[in-house]
Amino acid sequence: MVNIAVIGTGTWGKNHVRVLSELGEVNLVKICDMNEKSLLPLQKTFHVSATTDYKEILNDKTIQTVNICTPASMHYSVVKEMLLAGKDVLVEKPLTLDIAQSEELAKIAKDNNRILMVGHIFRFNAGVNKLKDEIKKGTFGKIRFMYGARMGLMTPRVDCGVIADFALHDIDTFCYLLDEMPTEITCVGQSYKDSGNQSAQQQSQQSFEDVGFITLRFNSNIIANVGVSWLTPKKVRELWVVGEKKSAYLDYLTQELTIFDKGIVPQYNSFGEFSLITKQDGDDIKPFVPVREPLKDELLHFIDCINTRKQPIVNGEIGTQMVKIINKAYQALKEKKTISIN
Repeated sequence: MVNIAVIGTGTWGKNHVRVLSELGEVNLVKICDMNEKSLLPLQKTFHVSATTDYKEILNDKTIQTVNICTPASMHYSVVKEMLLAGKDVLVEKPLTLDIAQSEELAKIAKDNNRILMVGHIFRFNAGVNKLKDEIKKGTFGKIRFMYGARMGLMTPRVDCGVIADFALHDIDTFCYLLDEMPTEITCVGQSYKDSGNQSAQQQSQQSFEDVGFITLRFNSNIIANVGVSWLTPKKVRELWVVGEKKSAYLDYLTQELTIFDKGIVPQYNSFGEFSLITKQDGDDIKPFVPVREPLKDELLHFIDCINTRKQPIVNGEIGTQMVKIINKAYQALKEKKTISIN
């Protein structure tokens, strides 16, 4: 039985606490957060020991594994300490906000034979994995482009912008579906925060964007675009994959996947014929997608990696690659041009 602790019990960390308490494969022994008020309800509900000092977890040799759900700006120092203390770590995305720091953490994990997994949860989404299976089967033929939208009304984070927070999910999903990394990136974004009546700390975050649009180019002229915002009044979580044969739409909110057998017939010999391009109609199919909680599958995979010592689906190296792409996005945003990705 693996003894595990959770550091950070905010909006997402409390879900880690809930799921871990349901799993028979681990023993949730301690939770930690600097905000004692966030700890008390969890401590009472799940009958788990709580602390406001993460050093208690760091120095407890009976705790072999730690889930880190703190703000991204705190990831580097806490993850590093836990790895060097001999603990396996699952850290929520992004691994860090800095490429060099991410590379260092990946190296520490490798050199010390520790499991380091990054919580890119959509790799454990049943709809995404069904879509990946259909791509592998050749259902769509050659992929032409992909599009994602991740928007909704929410309080902006104070440690990073919406691109690092929201777009990272879709960028990682694009790479996962195609089994490759992009070669170029273009990005536009904007902050719309009003600094008139804000504190100095709030004003210092003005550079963090509230909306962003990122375009990636992959090999074979495949392009992928994602729009993200935490200012839109309606919650939207969707993904389109358009291929030469068929296309697909995934609604993350309903977990419904639709495959469309529709397209155009582009053969023409004159402008008149071009004006009469016909649609190719076919049946729409809604494949069965099992109802599963992605976080539970993610944590089960992490536990399996701890027990077998195999590399996670999203290890430190892959987590670092995503941090590099996000940093390239911000470079493209700043320089207002398309940036090459090595």
